[in-house]
Amino acid sequence: MTTPDLDVLGALTRDYAAFQSRKSGLATALGGLMAILLALAALSPDLMGARVTGRLLVEYLVWMPFLWLALKWGVGRVLYRGLGPVKPSPDAAYERRRWFWIQGLALFLLAFLLAGLYAFASGLMQVNPSRAALCPPPLWMLLMPFLYLLPAPWVLRGIEEARAYVVLVGQCMLWLVPFFLLSFWPPRSASLPADWGRFGDLSGIGMVGLILLILVWGALAMIRGWREHHQYLAILRALPRES
Repeated sequence: MTTPDLDVLGALTRDYAAFQSRKSGLATALGGLMAILLALAALSPDLMGARVTGRLLVEYLVWMPFLWLALKWGVGRVLYRGLGPVKPSPDAAYERRRWFWIQGLALFLLAFLLAGLYAFASGLMQVNPSRAALCPPPLWMLLMPFLYLLPAPWVLRGIEEARAYVVLVGQCMLWLVPFFLLSFWPPRSASLPADWGRFGDLSGIGMVGLILLILVWGALAMIRGWREHHQYLAILRALPRES
């Protein structure tokens, strides 16, 4: 084997090691597709109170991030099986960026959890039996943030995976907000501030803008995932075959 051949093989090995440890190919595209589906579901006027097999639809939607993790693992096992032990070159900057997303998710979930606990502890939100059936139990406010955060440091290998997981989790938590407000906000409409309607309008505009951003990100994630998949196929085609 000549020196140019060794150089090419070394470059392929580095690319293959980087893919196996930091990229997920079609799983990234799948995360973008699931984010788009969640965003479109939030736009449906029938989402509030919708039921599937006797349970609230939102009770299934909040498990979408875990479904993506399972599908990511399955896609990796089927399409991206390892060709041997590899270890990428250390990249401190890349690891900092990956942990930025994981730590950002932790802070977001902590803020969501503290806000929910304060709302119930202060009496701002109260159980309303006539409307509580439209929302999952209040315990979900405490349980879901911990469940979402638990696998993040261990199963999110790269920045694209971390970003996809953060987007899916963020959607699920934000989509729970109107359910909790409708179901547990006490009927005190007479005591609401005069500008409450303006706040509601601004919140609606902000939510629509957020949905549009998610739709754009989801489309870009699908493109990046498809590109990563083709890069992996190109690496496999370029690897030397045993004679």
